Amino acid sequence: MVETLITSSALIAGICAFRLLFKGRISPRIMYAMWGLPALRLLMPLFYPADRWLKTLRSSFSVMNAVDRLHEQVIAGTEMEPLVDNILTGRVRGYANPDTLPQKLVGVDWQLVFLAVWLTGSAVLLVWILWVNFHFAARLRRTRVRCRGAVYGVTHLPVYRVLDLRSPCLVMFLGEQSIYLPEDLEAEPEQIEHILIHETCHARHLDPVWGALRCMLVCAYWINPLVFLAAYLSKRDCELACDEAAVKRLGEGSRFDYGRTLIALTAGKRAFSDLFCISADFVFGRKTMKERITLLAAWPRTTALTAALVLAVSAALIACTYTGRPAQGLQKRTELWAEYFCSRDGRALAGLYSQEHQDGFYGMEPVNTDESGNYLGFGWSSPWPMDGRYDIQAENTRSQITYYAMTSEPHLWVWKETLEWEKSDGIYYVDREALSIFDAVSVLTEFEAAYGQGIEGTPLDYRTNGMGAALNENVKGDPVMAFLAAPETAGPYLLNLEGGRAAAETVGDQSSVTYEFRDGSSVVIRMERPFGADGIWVPTGWSGAVEAADEAEVDEADEENVGVTPAPGEAERTEADLPEAELPETEAENAEAGAENSEAEAVKAVVGEFAQAYFRDDPAAMARVMTGSAAKKIAGAGEQLWDRLDAFQIKGDLSDAENRDQLEVQCEYRVAGEDSFSYLGVELVREETGWSVSGYYLEK
Repeated sequence: MVETLITSSALIAGICAFRLLFKGRISPRIMYAMWGLPALRLLMPLFYPADRWLKTLRSSFSVMNAVDRLHEQVIAGTEMEPLVDNILTGRVRGYANPDTLPQKLVGVDWQLVFLAVWLTGSAVLLVWILWVNFHFAARLRRTRVRCRGAVYGVTHLPVYRVLDLRSPCLVMFLGEQSIYLPEDLEAEPEQIEHILIHETCHARHLDPVWGALRCMLVCAYWINPLVFLAAYLSKRDCELACDEAAVKRLGEGSRFDYGRTLIALTAGKRAFSDLFCISADFVFGRKTMKERITLLAAWPRTTALTAALVLAVSAALIACTYTGRPAQGLQKRTELWAEYFCSRDGRALAGLYSQEHQDGFYGMEPVNTDESGNYLGFGWSSPWPMDGRYDIQAENTRSQITYYAMTSEPHLWVWKETLEWEKSDGIYYVDREALSIFDAVSVLTEFEAAYGQGIEGTPLDYRTNGMGAALNENVKGDPVMAFLAAPETAGPYLLNLEGGRAAAETVGDQSSVTYEFRDGSSVVIRMERPFGADGIWVPTGWSGAVEAADEAEVDEADEENVGVTPAPGEAERTEADLPEAELPETEAENAEAGAENSEAEAVKAVVGEFAQAYFRDDPAAMARVMTGSAAKKIAGAGEQLWDRLDAFQIKGDLSDAENRDQLEVQCEYRVAGEDSFSYLGVELVREETGWSVSGYYLEK
């Protein structure tokens, strides 16, 4: 019903504008016929099969598209959205402590209230209209006197005279149509002929039937003031159309005489109840007389060009108001989501999210306010996805968006967002959302999830995305970025790999970097040096992924070897069975150094991730590497400092990290423009899952 009110209002407004622009340029009968468009549109919901068929008509021209856009851009995400949703759907939402008027109002089922008021008003108006028409018709039948004059050569309808009748009229009562004339009407025979022909044209046009339909629609849609306006204007156009038909029957020479008859019989001020009377009057008030006389004098004729224009306008109005918003496919809705996400348009995103699960929207990581907030903040400054640079995969009711977040450094991260959709009234809405930010890739599965689409030809390709060239310029004269000149350090940095170790095999401007993750899995990264012999290295692809060995598989292999006799000459004890003292000295030292280096790298990775999150003022990222108790009360630097650091170094004795359960290290840093170094102290504890930050402090 809401859609009917919106589209019919737009249709009525369009016809009113058309009537104003083409007044005196088209035939009144054509103008009168155009009022059939809003009448038919208003009738559709009253007949279920027709309404069901109409809902299948969708187009990009529908005014409902503008309504949806208004909702997504203005209402969605505001305090008014729950109230609007309540009014449109009847869903009631209660707030534990409502502190604003919309929050208090949303606890009432306003749709039920409006429906009750609507039906009550319709019933009262219907009873009143029936009383007005039956009372009027009954009075006429009680006091009428049949005319016996020479009227039957003019009309086939019975003609009566009645006392206290303001204007001649055509009345239909219980299926009988009759013409009624005022008893005191003083008119010449020629004028009587004009009146009778006019009322006979009303009968031929079935105007009493259309008048009854007009009253019925006013009863059904009394809540819309534009329906009253349409009823008033259509009744005026009804009289204009009959004037044209009457003059056509009388002949061109009688046009001015017919106009003088109108002037002579001008009635006084009309009553409000006349609008709801289904009778067709000869004179419809003084205000319409000027318009009728003007049209009679101008005698507008509809040219072929005007007729074509009328058809075009009618077709446009039908396309805009008889159709609904197109049922956008999953791909299109996902594209809208990605566009709004990149532009940080939280309100529009809230409009794409299921209204029944708005708590899921407010639980999203980029949303910076709760559901009761007056302001909907979404996103942060950087890193953030590049506008218009994303990839979409959509199937069934699930879609995945790959964003490419960046900073001004410049640097890229891969974000992947998975959306679960549900369909409501032919439109897809997000039901669940999950965002994965690959800012610290530490295992092969994360690597494959982040870069499974490849590197070459994507925004990750630093050879063509413009960022590689910018980085190459930044490295010159900046010792902090010198690690980009070596493939084994450039690859992990640009692909955001942490916690592992890399080894490179380089030939000219090509290199293969074997990167081993913490869990023992590895991948081979192809690197190039596209900006000259002294330029930076950038990743171009990867291959040779190897998963970590499964301990269960190793145990199973050992069981299969039970009872196997060593081959002649083979040592009865393996090297692993020998005491550490029996190992070659260099191998023992290497094993010990490897364990120390691995643990130290793990600590540095955690500290580096924490420090970077701190200087980016990102408490959520800080919490990911902190213990549960420490993560409850944290705060970042208060401003974006990471991109302004001209020096950063992790300091601390980590030589025996593998033998300790608690550590304390310091991050030495200097903000560009400052003369002295500052220190971020980081306290760590060993947990079952690895090292975690338990506290931090600042020193100048």
